[in-house]
Amino acid sequence: MAKTLTILLNRGPYISEYADLALKVALKAREKGHNVNLYLYVDGPWVAHVRQDKPYHNAGKLLREAMEKGVNVKICNRCAEARDLMPGDTMEGIPMVGLFDFTEWLRNSDKVLSFTG
Repeated sequence: MAKTLTILLNRGPYISEYADLALKVALKAREKGHNVNLYLYVDGPWVAHVRQDKPYHNAGKLLREAMEKGVNVKICNRCAEARDLMPGDTMEGIPMVGLFDFTEWLRNSDKVLSFTG
């Protein structure tokens, strides 16, 4: 039976390495057969805002790859709203939800990692 890892990402891309590290951990955990949840909180929603390819390292590309490989991603709706990010501003397929969704993930997780700063 697969174990479940939930990752809380509080940092956006390009301000620290936390977004890249969180996404690389998520991808590696999926590769090993684990269920993975990624909750974008505080400045984390900015990762989902990086929708287009860039001529330099692109956290949005890693996020798309993680989603394609089965990582469950949700955005804190209040965090996104506070940053003027509306559903059309972020990648398709990522719901904006309340904190209760995150607490449900916590309840059903075997391990939790937090990338904050």
